[in-house]
Amino acid sequence: VVVVDLLLSNNMLSGSISRSLSRLTNLTTLDLSGNLLSGSIPSELGDAVTLQGLYLGHNQLSGTIPGSFGKLTGLVKLNLTGNMLFGSIPISFGNMKELTHLDLSYN
Repeated sequence: VVVVDLLLSNNMLSGSISRSLSRLTNLTTLDLSGNLLSGSIPSELGDAVTLQGLYLGHNQLSGTIPGSFGKLTGLVKLNLTGNMLFGSIPISFGNMKELTHLDLSYN
């Protein structure tokens, strides 16, 4: 089975984001928005280099945005709105040349 799109938004999922999601080597879209996910964003998500859309908005995520996201050079859309993230945008985001949509509001 090859998973390309993993769409799990608005399902009341709780707990932390699994580090093993980065092992889905063909994943282009990961949508975990609108759940009850908590904890920090795993830096391993930066290893999911095929991602084009990453949607983690409207959860209870905290901490900083991983600098490893700079490895997601094909990422087009990143939505982290409505969490409890803090700190600055990692300088490595400059590597994300395809990024056209970035939403960090309400953190």
